[in-house]
Amino acid sequence: MCRKTPRRLVTPQFISPAILCAALAAASTASAANWEIGPRVEAGYRYSDNYHLGPPGTEVDVSGGEADAAVTFRTLDPRTQIEITPRVLATYFPDEPDDDSVDGYLDARFEDVTPRRRMGIVGTFSHEDVTRSELPEGNEASGGGELGNPPEGDAGRFVEHNTRDYVRVAPFFRYDVTQRQRIEFDAHYLQANFDKQLENAQQDFSEEGVGAGWGYQFSERSALSLHAVASRYETTFDTDAYGAYVQWDTNFTENSRVYVRAGGQQTEPENGESDTNVIAGLGGTWNNQRNTLFLDLTRTVEPISAGTVVERYQLRMQIHHDVSPRVALMLGARASRDEDIHDAGVFPTRKYAAAEGGFEWRLLRDFAVTATYSYRWQEYADELSDRSANGFLVGFVYEPRRLD
Repeated sequence: MCRKTPRRLVTPQFISPAILCAALAAASTASAANWEIGPRVEAGYRYSDNYHLGPPGTEVDVSGGEADAAVTFRTLDPRTQIEITPRVLATYFPDEPDDDSVDGYLDARFEDVTPRRRMGIVGTFSHEDVTRSELPEGNEASGGGELGNPPEGDAGRFVEHNTRDYVRVAPFFRYDVTQRQRIEFDAHYLQANFDKQLENAQQDFSEEGVGAGWGYQFSERSALSLHAVASRYETTFDTDAYGAYVQWDTNFTENSRVYVRAGGQQTEPENGESDTNVIAGLGGTWNNQRNTLFLDLTRTVEPISAGTVVERYQLRMQIHHDVSPRVALMLGARASRDEDIHDAGVFPTRKYAAAEGGFEWRLLRDFAVTATYSYRWQEYADELSDRSANGFLVGFVYEPRRLD
């Protein structure tokens, strides 16, 4: 039996005013504080031969204009760090007007830092077409998720045109008890609401969780930490989960680090037998003057939009290489495998992969031309054939306040 649909926290009519108010509020504050403002506009021509990633014989190809505009407001205070980024992404396909969309996003982060304490809150909000929320692209490998904490919720199903409202907030607290020991506390809440409820495809879900940890600094660069976590997932049924993991972190530089994580979680759905799941992670970020590499392999338990909870194995990768001061190459990829936590679950095992590669040629400090090729592939265990899509985007990027 399906549970009652959660109360909506946001509505589509609220999106544009909310983003506009956030931008105006940050802009007005910038005049009274030491703020850095970074606008960015990307526009071009997009083509896809299977935009909905449908099975063979149902492909929908689209072509037309795409515009992506964002502005980041960031404080330059080393103690109180605030960053707010409203963003709007719009598409226009003359031959497929039903696939036109205007998606809104808002990311925000607040941190207060002292020599012994770090506390703050991270929030994200989006209102987007399910073609984007359910079928993330390769260039969204990090997808707003940090190292070891990938974004979640997609199930890969496109049944009909629909939209998703998504909100996530995550407060955190860290305190150095001594020079070597620290304690950590964190929490998170997320909720996803769909305009239309489509069974086994796009159904509202939410998650809340808390965590506590203790860490020991073995050296200036390396630390070991123990964490206890508890979560509650609300999909078409409720699920409680609790567990623990151990994590090793090594920081090579301020912007380069590696982590290893291993642990377990007891998952207890209300309508089935409990299960013990492995949670793990291995990855790192490396940065120098010409190269940036992001690599993250995780195994997690999470709710998805198909109305269930799955074990997800996921690999995310991003590479950025500056060939010269004017030319850069980019490659992003992600691959995942989802398995229902119920042996008799209705969600079939899903495999998904997306990749995107391209280049940026900077003609001026604030103006560049770009070209990218994208590929997506998906397979469900209960279908006879897999699905794939090819596409490209050719356009330009304008950053009037670019510093490098």
